Amino acid sequence: MLPWAMLLVALVSSAVLATRGAPWRGDLLWIVDWLPIGHVAVAPVVAGAAAIDMARLGVGVRHIEASRWWRSPGTAVTSAYAIGIGAVYVAVIVGAVLVEPTPEPDPRVLLGVGVQLLMLTLFAATGTLVGRLFGPVLGGIVAALAALVGIYLLATRSEHIALLYAGASLVSRVGRSYNLVYLGSQAALLSGLVLALLMARPGIVRGKGRLMADRTVALLAVGAVLGASAVGPSSRLTYTGKPPDLCADVSGSRVCLYPEHARLQGEVVAQLSRLFDGARAAGYDGLVPQEVREVPSTGVTSWQGPQILLDEPLGGAAMDVEALVQDLVMPYHCFDENGESPFSDQLAADAQTLRRTWLSLVEPEQSSASEGAGPLLAPGDAAHVMANLRACGELSR
Repeated sequence: MLPWAMLLVALVSSAVLATRGAPWRGDLLWIVDWLPIGHVAVAPVVAGAAAIDMARLGVGVRHIEASRWWRSPGTAVTSAYAIGIGAVYVAVIVGAVLVEPTPEPDPRVLLGVGVQLLMLTLFAATGTLVGRLFGPVLGGIVAALAALVGIYLLATRSEHIALLYAGASLVSRVGRSYNLVYLGSQAALLSGLVLALLMARPGIVRGKGRLMADRTVALLAVGAVLGASAVGPSSRLTYTGKPPDLCADVSGSRVCLYPEHARLQGEVVAQLSRLFDGARAAGYDGLVPQEVREVPSTGVTSWQGPQILLDEPLGGAAMDVEALVQDLVMPYHCFDENGESPFSDQLAADAQTLRRTWLSLVEPEQSSASEGAGPLLAPGDAAHVMANLRACGELSR
């Protein structure tokens, strides 16, 4: 079943990469964290196929594994799947990287890929254990269901280490890197569980010493997983704090994006140029910032100036001028980590009016259709409101 499993994994992974306009292009961390979206399909395929092969190929050869687990058919099947499925998985990642090479490779990505390969090995090891207990048909079904249950229970982000959590991210990973403690712990836990599953050989007569060693490894592996889920680090990602350095002069303003998003620079520059030129032509020079920076998708950044997010355009959507104005006007640095802001109702209303005012300078029809239509701000008032918003309302207190 291994060749068929490899084909299905290749098809599932390729289909996952092709969804939503392939927004991961150029972002290496995002490629690695995007692929696990398909684990919900990959896990049962790998586990089910391994169980079928174990049930078929393990007949008549159990006499060779009574003393050493690494000589067992289960180890052979698991190793074959780890190599075959792993090679396909890595090939898909390499293919995605070649679509648009990342400008700044992060060596920590190797650990991220290694952890995902260990997850695939764990699915195969689960299948081989189930294949020892049941026939080919029932074993394949039970193993596939077991893998699905594992994904459901252990692949969701939690307060600490989730064994099978591999990102499955739909938002960009720029400005971040992997937490070595989190991924290193995951790698150790996955390795321990794979070892425990391979050492568990139902129906094989072993000496008391070897049997005790097998059970000890299993208990330690399960205990370590439970312990890590209660006391391990809370996030598998860390913020690098490195500012975007792909910069361009836009009508006298410095606009910086992350290099991973270079393909959007032309469109961003064109739209911001419209906004800045329109504001200056109408006498609203106070609206035009000195510098604008792209920020990570979660908005966590030390930058307190105007910032932009590019989540939708990364997937091929047209650049939304209204969304750009919203990003330029809203002082996201004033929000705390819970999304709370010190804005009063009046400040929120002023921000809405400021956004409509700026839109009216470049797209009058879109501005007049906005909610809460009312009088627009004069140039001096617009500059004061912008300064007050950037100061988180301090100027009006």
